[in-house]
Amino acid sequence: MKRIFTLLTIITFIGFFSKNANSQDTIVQWTFPTASGYADAASIESNFEREIKTSGGTSAIQFKNGETTKAAQATGWNNGMNEKKWKVEFETTGYTNIKLSSMITSGGANPGPRDFKVQYRISGGDWTDIPDSDFHTANDWTTGALVNLTIPSVCDDQSLINIRWIMTSDTASNGQVIAADGKSKIDNIFITGDLLNGDDELFADNVTVYPNPANDFIIVKSIVEAEVSVFNMNGQKVIGAYTNNGDRIDISQLTSGIYLLRVENVNSKSVFLQKIMIQ
Repeated sequence: MKRIFTLLTIITFIGFFSKNANSQDTIVQWTFPTASGYADAASIESNFEREIKTSGGTSAIQFKNGETTKAAQATGWNNGMNEKKWKVEFETTGYTNIKLSSMITSGGANPGPRDFKVQYRISGGDWTDIPDSDFHTANDWTTGALVNLTIPSVCDDQSLINIRWIMTSDTASNGQVIAADGKSKIDNIFITGDLLNGDDELFADNVTVYPNPANDFIIVKSIVEAEVSVFNMNGQKVIGAYTNNGDRIDISQLTSGIYLLRVENVNSKSVFLQKIMIQ
């Protein structure tokens, strides 16, 4: 889905990157102030050593000519449909309501890939499309921009999340087939979220889940009305229900494996997450 910007939107967009909109905390960011692919110092400590990479057979990454300072840049995107991508990894432990913002441009006289989408993977799972993340690029820093893209809630409070911007066609930004010297640049990547607070901890302390491991059912007890969801390790919701009375939740139709249980306070929106084993 192409992002169309009026002049006012562009000004607002640039302001976002300088102010970190919505007052969310920065979990990790890459703005490439120097010739380095490592996350900026504004990231939380556990994400300091996170490095942007490509995969699928592009050239080595260089750092030059960014939206404000430098950007990560690579060539060799030819024949890369559904294979070549930008990618990062990070942790979201202690955070919820995760958002992604980024800029990708397709370089000038050497146009690189036009079409992308964004996917996520939780450690041990498969790559899954992020809804509404398809976008196009051009020879500017606005056409291929994503602003506060919502990352699925299954990625909340996780020790390892992978994100990738993957090519979805072999078409360059000029409408021709991508050549070997076609260039793609990425800049101003921000992963933000809301820090789990005392209310969340109080809610979490009063959620009980059993049995675990489970076979045919689980019971979730909460002190307030809560929305209970079960996700597989690909991030797909497989069960959704409401409970606050310790009702049994039927899991007999699920195959054996590890799942993520998400319990959300319907009033405060506080979230409790727990892995469950289904035998």
